[in-house]
Amino acid sequence: MFFNFKYWHFLTNPQFLAEQLKKNAMRGFNARVYAVFLIGLVLFMARELWGMNTETLTPLLTTMSTVDYTLARYASLLGIVVWALLYMFFHYFGFAYILYLITKIPFKKLLPVQLLVTSLFIMEKALVFFVFTLTGTTASVSYLSFGPLAATFIEIPFYTSFFNQLSVFTAVVIGIQYQFIVSYNAFDPKKILWILIGLHLVLALMVASTGFIPTENLFQSIFERGAGNE
Repeated sequence: MFFNFKYWHFLTNPQFLAEQLKKNAMRGFNARVYAVFLIGLVLFMARELWGMNTETLTPLLTTMSTVDYTLARYASLLGIVVWALLYMFFHYFGFAYILYLITKIPFKKLLPVQLLVTSLFIMEKALVFFVFTLTGTTASVSYLSFGPLAATFIEIPFYTSFFNQLSVFTAVVIGIQYQFIVSYNAFDPKKILWILIGLHLVLALMVASTGFIPTENLFQSIFERGAGNE
């Protein structure tokens, strides 16, 4: 038998999605995958064009010509496109594969729940972007995360970036993955809960670490030989 992939229904009932996947074949799924990836890509590009997370490019205005700075912005936009694809592919395919290795649930059966997860993280970024555009401001931390709280008590930027990756949406995602896995497989509930928490903490550490790549120096090394410096 077949069942239709109903996004909003399964988002609030991941255990029902698990039960359906065990018994029936799914229809209408690929279209949702394309939609989520397209929306995510457009969102990341919009954030970049609006100026979110481009603070390292601003000082280059004083050291580069207009042409070189424009090229740097194009390079930054290309970089965010690559980052967006890597971000979504990891949450969709990569995390599903990790869960497959841990739970032994078939890889393809994990993709639907990871699509829900990927879309939730995109929703979080969209909500933050929406509020920033309304207020005409931007910040390096999300008001939905523990980043602002960490910045209040801890002066080390890495920890602020780390806690910024842990938000209300992270807790919701862990809940969805937990309900799905427990419903699909006779897995120890306590064990899988701690495993999921650990995986998301490791992921937060990895993402926080990428924020300390010397982007400004990278752009300068690439464009310092541009037309304006010849």
